[in-house]
Amino acid sequence: MSRFASLLVIAVVACGPSTKGPHGGDDTVDASTNGLPDAYLGPTGTVSGRVWMPNYGPGQVPAGQEIPVFGAQVSLTTTKLAPIPNHVYCEQCSDTPGTTSGHDGSFTLTAPPGTYILTIQKGQFRLEENVIVSEGSLALPAASTTLPSQYDPDHGAWIPKVAVAVGNYDAVEDILGKIGFGTMNGADDALVSGAGEHGSEIDLYTYGGSPSVQSLIGDITQLRKYHVIFFPCSTEMSSLDSWLAIQANLKTLRQYVNEGGKIYVTDWSGEFGDRPFPPQLTLGDSQDSVGTYDPKTLDGTLTTQGDSDGDLYDSEGAKAVDPDLAAWLGGQMAPDPNGSGMVSLIDPNNITVVDNWNWISKLTSVQVGVDSMGLPVYDDPKAWISGPRDSFTGDSTPHPLSVTYQPTGCGRVLYSTYQTSGYSSSDKHAGLTAQERVLLYLIMEIQVCNSIIVN
Repeated sequence: MSRFASLLVIAVVACGPSTKGPHGGDDTVDASTNGLPDAYLGPTGTVSGRVWMPNYGPGQVPAGQEIPVFGAQVSLTTTKLAPIPNHVYCEQCSDTPGTTSGHDGSFTLTAPPGTYILTIQKGQFRLEENVIVSEGSLALPAASTTLPSQYDPDHGAWIPKVAVAVGNYDAVEDILGKIGFGTMNGADDALVSGAGEHGSEIDLYTYGGSPSVQSLIGDITQLRKYHVIFFPCSTEMSSLDSWLAIQANLKTLRQYVNEGGKIYVTDWSGEFGDRPFPPQLTLGDSQDSVGTYDPKTLDGTLTTQGDSDGDLYDSEGAKAVDPDLAAWLGGQMAPDPNGSGMVSLIDPNNITVVDNWNWISKLTSVQVGVDSMGLPVYDDPKAWISGPRDSFTGDSTPHPLSVTYQPTGCGRVLYSTYQTSGYSSSDKHAGLTAQERVLLYLIMEIQVCNSIIVN
């Protein structure tokens, strides 16, 4: 049932995977930092390690450019958790013994001696491994704590099933390729293959080609195949302007998100986030102070482009406004986004975010239902990165650059004013820049369980 229905039911639950496993099942969590029986006085051992992004653990990238995973659920059990569904689903949060990884990816679990299944999970990324706990400490190597990049549940490896609407500006598939969703052509260019095969976990759709973006968004059965769908920036978006004016197509997108689907949208493809959903985001005026125009606005209006650059700007001095994102990002090294080849420590309070093609002037809290007492429940859009537009307009006021919101049901939408990765040869580079790392963090973040579910 979408937010437009006359009655919405809101279920509020505590965060964390279920004691029956995050997807159901009868497993029992026997041991963790807070899971020992109250009366247990016997010997214990500890298991520790650091959780790493797929393909970005120690030894996989140049030293210092590794990427930890914050907020991963880590547990020790005697039976496996229930399988992650290989299609869209709604995952409610609930309490369970276990722990979560810190900003540097670190975790520690305590348990009586014995054989356990160690499970590390962030969203639909999951790693399972047998461990033997003895008295004393067991430090796990990075190979045992790096999230997988291939789908192989028989061997304890799970990754999300995703679709990408391949455009001509934002090569998000390059980022996915760098974390293992495909194969790499050299150090800086990703080739993603295997469209349509479940083992590859990524399907590519094109504007006007086959399979087409139109065939995806117009078919709820197709949409349901995926945990996350990417709509990166593309000028080819204009070919779908009339397609996205059809209410039946918008309804399928709303239904997909309502059932737990996640949508990732960047700059010119904003209609995928705006047209089906409420107005959480307000785009700034289409004409700026120097007389140019945004080629597209978030309400889907096509406007006249004033010059060859549109409103392209770099946001210098951008800031990670979410404390956890800032703490996570601040301990990392990344290459220069302008292609100098230099690698330096990231300052989360002073990030240069390049290739913004839109800007957000306001975030609006939107009522999405009522609680059991009849009181209104609101979806408050969350800004993760904010920064000025002064490189192009002289506007030094910070504006949201990366925002997530939960417009209906169990899913989420991410909107970014800037590209993830460019298509031109000058944009290609080894490693992940600060802004690419932010969006990789948010790809993980929008997949996690929901504490408020709208039905």
